[in-house]
Amino acid sequence: MLSYVSLLALGLAVAYAIHTYRCFQTNLTAAKQSGLKYFCTPFYNFNRFWLVTHQLWLPLLNLLPKQWTETWIDYLQPEFIWSKLYGTFENIGSDAFLIVSPGANTLYVADAEAVTQITTRRNDFPKPLGMYAILDLFGKNVVTTEGAVWRHHRKITSPPFTERNNHLVWTESLHQAQSMLTGWVGKDGQESGAVWDVAAQAMRLSLHVISRAGFGVRLQWPHEDSQTQVPEGHTLTYKDALSTLLENIIVVLLTPRWILTHSPLKLHKVANEAFVEWGKYMREMYRAKRAEVQSGESRDGMDLMGALVKGAGITTESLNDSTSSFSPEKNPNGIPSSPSKQLLTDEEILGNAFVFILAGHETAANTIHFSMLFLAMHPASQRRLQTDLDAILGSKPLSAWDYDEDVPKLFGSMCGAVMNEELRLIPPVLGIPKSTPEGKPQGLTLDGKYVTVPGSCNITLNTAALHRNPKYWPHTSEQDLLTFRPERWLRDPRHPQHQHPEEEQKPKPRSANEKEAEAEEQEPEGPDTRPDTSASLHRPPRGSYIPFSDGHRSCLGRRFAQIEILAVLAVIFKTYSVELDVSEYISDAELKTSASRDVKTAVWGKARAESERLLREGMGTIITVQMRRGRVPLRFVRRGEEKFGDFEVPT
Repeated sequence: MLSYVSLLALGLAVAYAIHTYRCFQTNLTAAKQSGLKYFCTPFYNFNRFWLVTHQLWLPLLNLLPKQWTETWIDYLQPEFIWSKLYGTFENIGSDAFLIVSPGANTLYVADAEAVTQITTRRNDFPKPLGMYAILDLFGKNVVTTEGAVWRHHRKITSPPFTERNNHLVWTESLHQAQSMLTGWVGKDGQESGAVWDVAAQAMRLSLHVISRAGFGVRLQWPHEDSQTQVPEGHTLTYKDALSTLLENIIVVLLTPRWILTHSPLKLHKVANEAFVEWGKYMREMYRAKRAEVQSGESRDGMDLMGALVKGAGITTESLNDSTSSFSPEKNPNGIPSSPSKQLLTDEEILGNAFVFILAGHETAANTIHFSMLFLAMHPASQRRLQTDLDAILGSKPLSAWDYDEDVPKLFGSMCGAVMNEELRLIPPVLGIPKSTPEGKPQGLTLDGKYVTVPGSCNITLNTAALHRNPKYWPHTSEQDLLTFRPERWLRDPRHPQHQHPEEEQKPKPRSANEKEAEAEEQEPEGPDTRPDTSASLHRPPRGSYIPFSDGHRSCLGRRFAQIEILAVLAVIFKTYSVELDVSEYISDAELKTSASRDVKTAVWGKARAESERLLREGMGTIITVQMRRGRVPLRFVRRGEEKFGDFEVPT
């Protein structure tokens, strides 16, 4: 019996090896015919099995002779985009290259013109929906759909993201930023002491903002002494359910539901409870919103849930019509066939509501956290930011800060430059995924040369490399491109490199796809087509700066995030300075009383070096890129009381 089992196992192994070889040869042939530069790896590094187990195999592969592995082993590391940055493109001599493996061909792009072609031609380069299926946690949504179904979702989900509703985002962001700051410095507003959880607190702030602005629920900070009771029928509060779910989101996304429900592991029990509880809260908000619509009431402000309900065709008249069934009838394309029916299912409404929270809170939170860290590491830039804030806001109290008057000035000042520079260096997503349809190669123009992207090819718009491509950014050296220097965004009309690209370039002939794209962008439900940067700041060529993606699939909540970030930076740096904490190297007492300038320089240098190390080695991606291995403590001190305020970064 054993011999038959052995033969079967051997046969399966041989069959798998032959299949793998054939797949590799097919992909290699397509790469050779593409006109693109390429190299090969033995495994597809985004295969789910490899993603889970690569840490077991890489040490073994590293034992092989270096000459066998040196050309490909670094690219089996899922985080190679961050470790390599623009280096691979520079070494290869091209801003686009293919990695060929048995599992798939993958095109990596750091060329602005190619990025624009890919993001404009949405039918030729669709989103790889298989990579997003796990986000259908509560239902299909605008992130996990494509084609006609996506257009339907977008039309319904985009109306709340208007300039009028950004007033509420501004007001709530100011309130939450002040509350977060009070939690650090106390009600007397003195120095904070070492704050080790800046990233977690920024995440909390962002959740508070989207909860209030999007769903009408104001959350409070621990120091605000709010005694929140667990409502009847729940085991967690609203806040605990949401925060716990987001903290355990990868467990929820990757674990089959039946395992999550029945597993005895504490990790699974905690994640499942949060998933179930937040689902209850969303359904309660949905039912409350339907009741509100049915009674004819309305709510001022953004109200994402209300917008989804109304956008789905749920009206006072339809809810009070006893003959209405509210059972959506859909055609084969997934679009409701009758306008009298509900335009989104209940699950799709909940799916969109959840994805707004999931996609919306981390981007702003990460930008706030890393902006504060970078500014603590670069005191001169922090001083310039504070000078601009003084000029814009003067001595006005926080209650008098005005959205219409102040936000455009902040957006075009050093405050906007800090935000843009942080998003240049640490974009929310290091690689934006696209693809080509199965069996349908697509042409691209790359540096004036026509190339062919193979069919069934995965595409990564490599933001980490694109944002460091020397062709597109004012810089003084290669190292300068890797450095936080928000001053590069401040335009100097004396230098041509600071001119706007639309002032430099003549209009190019547009393809039929581009004309169709432009027409769609003019639709009321289309994406916000305003530039990512203020007209008074350096504006890089289209396609070279894509922290919120670009084209039709660009982030609906881009302006929401920008307003939140600007508000928080203004609140903190108008009154306080942020410094690196050095208490691991010197006591607070010695630092205040007896430390010489040389001692201060030495300990600050150590703190800065550790910060740089963690920014290189401690970063990791789950949904967005964050510092996941280690933390940098910061201190918040009143302006004028800085210990390192006049320090300069050594050259």
